[in-house]
Amino acid sequence: MKTFRKEDVVGKTVIETTGTVKGKVVDVTFDLGGTITLMVQGTDGAVSQVTVAKVTGISDHVVVKSDQASGVPGSSSSTTCKFCGASKAPGAIWCPSCGKSQV
Repeated sequence: MKTFRKEDVVGKTVIETTGTVKGKVVDVTFDLGGTITLMVQGTDGAVSQVTVAKVTGISDHVVVKSDQASGVPGSSSSTTCKFCGASKAPGAIWCPSCGKSQV
């Protein structure tokens, strides 16, 4: 399994599996129980915590499991990718299926 250092993740954009941008990693913390947490600053300046257990991948971005269930195609709370037609969350700028930018 690949390991990551703080320097590998700080500054990366955090994207939920729905394609919604959550913010940027500003720090990595841990507690004495062994829980590692990413401190993520949103565009509004608020800092939220994302446990490493929610991280599904790290590359150019950090991808995390969404707190929301993904929408159902055709419902008022979902939209579709303009490239592959997959369902994505309203306001998502990345498709959770094909990964293409929606802006």
